[in-house]
Amino acid sequence: MKRAPSPLSLVLAGCLSLGALLSASAASKPKAKAAEAKGGPGLPAPDYLPEDARALLRKKMARHGQDARDLMFSVTLLRYDVARATAERIAAEPRIDRPQAGSEDEPAAFLPERFFVLQDEVRRRAQAVAAAAGKKDDAALSESYGLLVQTCVSCHSVYLKRE
Repeated sequence: MKRAPSPLSLVLAGCLSLGALLSASAASKPKAKAAEAKGGPGLPAPDYLPEDARALLRKKMARHGQDARDLMFSVTLLRYDVARATAERIAAEPRIDRPQAGSEDEPAAFLPERFFVLQDEVRRRAQAVAAAAGKKDDAALSESYGLLVQTCVSCHSVYLKRE
């Protein structure tokens, strides 16, 4: 007759597994930090933008990446309140103003016009995600989130390729 494992052995096995998992996770964090210091995991720096323009964008996007991850998880897991709050935060982010005539030295002057169009589109689409999350409308939430991500990818493409 085969013996069933005791509760103590199951707890020990679980603790050992969890310890190994946490240890592996902790070991990978320095590698992730090193990758970030070398320019990853974010977008690479495009050649056409001077450093002061890239610094302006880095400042604007500092919280943007975390918001994007939070929104992805909250929409996917149907955490409506978190999705709504995160989408509202994205929609309320300060925008980079279009450069004025004669301001060719401003960092924003180096950005293509399409960047500013997409910046406005992100705001509208994030508002749509927030509204769908507020209504707990799963179909509208997934559709509006998909459109928002489409805008994000377009904006990143413009940033990298200056379309």
